[in-house]
Amino acid sequence: MPAVVSVIFSPGGKVHSFDPGILELSWNDRVICQTKHGIEYGRVVKAAHEISDENIKGKLNQVTRRATTDDEELVEKRKVEAKEALTTFRGLRRRLDIDARAVHAEVTLDGSRVIFSYRSQSKPDVSTLRRELGTLLKPKVELRPVGAREGARKCGGEGLCGTGKMCCTRFPSHKEPVGLRMAKDQELSMTSGRITGLCGRLRCCLAFEHPQYKNFRDKAPPIGTKVITPEGIGTVASYAVPKDACVVELEDSVMSRSVNRVEISIDDWREATKEEVEKARVSQSQLKESESHAKGRSDRSSKQSKGKEKKANAAGRSGVKKKRRRPKRSKRAEDMTANSTRKSADAGDSSGSDAK
Repeated sequence: MPAVVSVIFSPGGKVHSFDPGILELSWNDRVICQTKHGIEYGRVVKAAHEISDENIKGKLNQVTRRATTDDEELVEKRKVEAKEALTTFRGLRRRLDIDARAVHAEVTLDGSRVIFSYRSQSKPDVSTLRRELGTLLKPKVELRPVGAREGARKCGGEGLCGTGKMCCTRFPSHKEPVGLRMAKDQELSMTSGRITGLCGRLRCCLAFEHPQYKNFRDKAPPIGTKVITPEGIGTVASYAVPKDACVVELEDSVMSRSVNRVEISIDDWREATKEEVEKARVSQSQLKESESHAKGRSDRSSKQSKGKEKKANAAGRSGVKKKRRRPKRSKRAEDMTANSTRKSADAGDSSGSDAK
């Protein structure tokens, strides 16, 4: 089996295999390769590894050399030329009134070819556009129609998940087509706003994360399964796929009516038998019964202590002599007493004057 290195020539682009030759290349090294489009500047995304002859299609090209600082400066210069060529393409398209929206332009490292990517709702005749561009531009012109997903990858932008860049520009392109089955395996909402990206197609991250979810599903017990864990026997309540764990609700939480959930690694469980489940329930019921008896005894003792305390307080209050208070007289009673005293005094004065 030959040893190859994996190289890409644009962010998120197709991965190509090359023979490293005598070069010892590692991940993220910049290299110069000869392709069917000319000399191109690429990045190693996988170091030397062996592949079978069946996976090699056609002739295996060899890496020309490592990239230098002069090559990096030349790459920046080609990017400026590509922007100018894209402006020319858009102006010429408007003048010819052709339904071909420019998406991206790329100039090869040797400057021998300029590649335009465009999108269109129909299949327009671009032969006139290609001929006009050939007369205006020196390099050979190539026009490529691209789909919505490829157009979004070449344009770039901010990802909807908030990570900064779209997945299609951060990771190499996936080989398998993205389908709804992947979203269902990951238990995602089927609303279009949650599973579609800026391109209007299913998100690329569904394909990137699907192998992890599929591997987890193959090993994880179904929800509702009785399992035995290092923490005890319980029921699988949910999954924590990023942590490669299951969320298990222990049996003691059911008996005590309190939620007690733990995360158990996918490798630290086994399915419980009916005998083990019944044995665990019996032991839990016995434990709960003993706890209820102990609680009842403590409640009775506390009630008895409170009763004794009340009796002691009542006896203490009865031993203290209360001072008898004189009842208060109302204002009307005081007025009546004053009037009677005044009348008696007046009667005494009148009797004294008659005697004289």
